[in-house]
Amino acid sequence: MKKDLHPKNYRLVVFQDLNNNHTYLTRSTVATDETISLKGWNIR
Repeated sequence: MKKDLHPKNYRLVVFQDLNNNHTYLTRSTVATDETISLKGWNIR
């Protein structure tokens, strides 16, 4: 397996499905300025 293949800057993000408004808490490296509150968590 290659070393240092994957990024190290994962952070918690919330993805919202616009078809049914379900939200998913996951990790991502996507940069964004939007913020959402999920069950008391303020996540960017």
